[in-house]
Amino acid sequence: MISELFLGRYEPLHSFWLGGIWDVVPPDLLRVRPHPNVNSIAWNLWHLARVDDAGANCFVTDGVQVFDVGDWGTRMNLPWRHSGGEMSLDEVDELNRCIDLHALRGYLEAVAARTREIAGELDRIDLDTVMEEAPLRRILFNEGLAHPRAGGLLQNYLGWSRGKCLMNFCLTHPYQHVGEIGVIAGLLGVTFD
Repeated sequence: MISELFLGRYEPLHSFWLGGIWDVVPPDLLRVRPHPNVNSIAWNLWHLARVDDAGANCFVTDGVQVFDVGDWGTRMNLPWRHSGGEMSLDEVDELNRCIDLHALRGYLEAVAARTREIAGELDRIDLDTVMEEAPLRRILFNEGLAHPRAGGLLQNYLGWSRGKCLMNFCLTHPYQHVGEIGVIAGLLGVTFD
């Protein structure tokens, strides 16, 4: 039952919103920051994929990230494994210059496929389990999900249940970035039908 509820919101996110971006936004515009204090669409796609990947595979299941299984850092031509929070605008610009958009799309699709697999197992996962400090430290700092300047994230997630992590990292958070992507696209003169 929980699997069906989750997938009922996850599927349109990936099949309609995120899947459609590649057909509507020209590749050169994916890299553009339309305002000095705004990220690009490419940055948003990379960031939400990294958060979904770690959210489902580390916070919910104690598994291995898709990022590590597919050598995605190298394939996307990026030197980072963190999720982008606390990046400077110079780092965002570097990501926009360097990222391989074809690999980014592949990574986003691979993460979504793995999250769908996990969703099929949700009825067997204790989503009430509360995240403790040691696993959070491992995920955020030892495995490098948190940017070096994002040390405060540990306190944010202490006491969260696996279920809250699932809903936040794999649904609420990506939908917020879809809204941001829509605004960026509008600033770039791109409209979604």
